[in-house]
Amino acid sequence: MIEVKKILNKGRGIIATQDIPKGTLLEVAPVEIFPFEQKQSISETEVFKYYFVQLSEYGKSKDVKRYLIFGLASLCNHEKKPNARVEWIENEIGLWSHLIALKDINKGEEVTLFYTNIDEYINADKFV
Repeated sequence: MIEVKKILNKGRGIIATQDIPKGTLLEVAPVEIFPFEQKQSISETEVFKYYFVQLSEYGKSKDVKRYLIFGLASLCNHEKKPNARVEWIENEIGLWSHLIALKDINKGEEVTLFYTNIDEYINADKFV
């Protein structure tokens, strides 16, 4: 349903390999949680580009946990008006990310997310 491709002027990204209806679950992937105290350590590495923060937490304080998704959602590029979102699901095994289509996505279209912590990116002006 989705695959990694090189996107012009963006690097890697996720592309739909078929038409995807709104509400479709695109991927389920495990998540590792990093406490805020480890933010500086991971922010100084390449991992920074791939971790997530939860909007419900980040809107209240920047001192929040970071979430590393072990799946293709971590390669979705930023878009102000994205066509997908991540839903966080916890069960007896742990925390999982569900990548879900917010609207119909056409075959060949890039799957995008809104980066909640866009203000932390040094080069944000290049992709906002």
